[in-house]
Amino acid sequence: MATTFADSVSITSRHTVHCANESSCTALDSPFCLGPLDHEVSPGIPVAVVFVYDKPPDFERLRRALARLLDYYPQLTGRLQVGSDQSVEITRLGTGAELLEAQCSERLDAFSSGGHVVLQNFPGAGNALMPPFDPAGISRDPVLTIQYTRFACGGVSLGVRTLHTLCDADGFFQMVQDLAELYRGLGNDADIPSLAHPPHIRPYLADLTATMSPEERAAALDFKPSLFYVEASAPAEAAPSSPPYAVNPLPPPPVVGRFLRFSSAELATLKENATDPTSSDSWVSTFDALSAHLHQRVYRARVRLRENDPSHGELSPPDFLTPVNIRSRIGTAQLPPRYFPNALLCTDASFPPDVLATAPLWQIAKVLHAMTRTSGATSKDELVATVRWLAAQPDRQRVKQSFRYGNGSLSLSQWNKVDMYAVFAAAPILVAPPFTLISLLDGL
Repeated sequence: MATTFADSVSITSRHTVHCANESSCTALDSPFCLGPLDHEVSPGIPVAVVFVYDKPPDFERLRRALARLLDYYPQLTGRLQVGSDQSVEITRLGTGAELLEAQCSERLDAFSSGGHVVLQNFPGAGNALMPPFDPAGISRDPVLTIQYTRFACGGVSLGVRTLHTLCDADGFFQMVQDLAELYRGLGNDADIPSLAHPPHIRPYLADLTATMSPEERAAALDFKPSLFYVEASAPAEAAPSSPPYAVNPLPPPPVVGRFLRFSSAELATLKENATDPTSSDSWVSTFDALSAHLHQRVYRARVRLRENDPSHGELSPPDFLTPVNIRSRIGTAQLPPRYFPNALLCTDASFPPDVLATAPLWQIAKVLHAMTRTSGATSKDELVATVRWLAAQPDRQRVKQSFRYGNGSLSLSQWNKVDMYAVFAAAPILVAPPFTLISLLDGL
């Protein structure tokens, strides 16, 4: 259905939005430095989500709310600057965010299935509802863009995108909730609404790299983190090493995004099967169970594909990766409430291929359960030391993790603990991230 409506969305206007209060940007240092945890995210990766409303927010009121939001998040008016060492900071504060207005010639119900609107049914599988994005233009383009698309029935979608190096999912949805709160506040008598709980926007240890004494840097580098290592410098004349698995000489097949839905009963069954039957006090989370199920099933499908067609080449090691939110683990003294920047550290695990393919589900889930609960991912002291170690690195490009990305790996994130349903004029009828060129990569 998506291809039928491919040309039904057109952008009608673009608006540069500045802070409502011009002094908001002057309160920040320029450039605005990002923190060690922000540097662990590739600058070209966005966070992008579509919100669909059958009771639409008003465009002009949304524009005013966005200007007020930028008073609380003034760094989002700047532009990303990436250094030769891949360090990132925000410059040109006050340049502005962007709000696009678009029109869709179809009604919302044209994209429904079984009585529910489905993101994949929208033009471009939902990507036409997002502002255009050019990964090569991240230093040129706004770091926050919103597309307001009005449908023929009067319904509206909001496609919101920012750069992942600025915030994680918690920070992203907090920002959208703040935008909705300010939008609702504009409906009251007060001309200038305020947030009941302002965000904390300064990244943790952002200034430490520049202010560390030689003794502090040496002490920070003495720590041996369990989640990272520093890649040894290769001799300049050394030939590039070959990967430990065969590279497929043929172009890869296209990757297609699909939504998988699990009922509560199905999740309960998965969780039961993923619990160690040999131990009465063992437990796994629903995410542990679902991750184990998906990792094993996806790997089996990849193996079967190559059994049927050997031209697809050898699989890379079947490593698994998932980020861990350290806000509650590191404490509010380091990461205050309503912390907006990234607060994630990635954990990973490797599996022998035969074990992943044939082991009972509970054995896979047991490994994944332990993976996110090691002291390196849970101990406050180790987490603080890890972030200080990252900040002290003289060459960030040499910082690596043991996760081996490839056509056999899998990465999963969970958003079930964040409040995704931002209420403007009403609650959304759909909230979903579209499948983008970034997410449609085999191995993610």
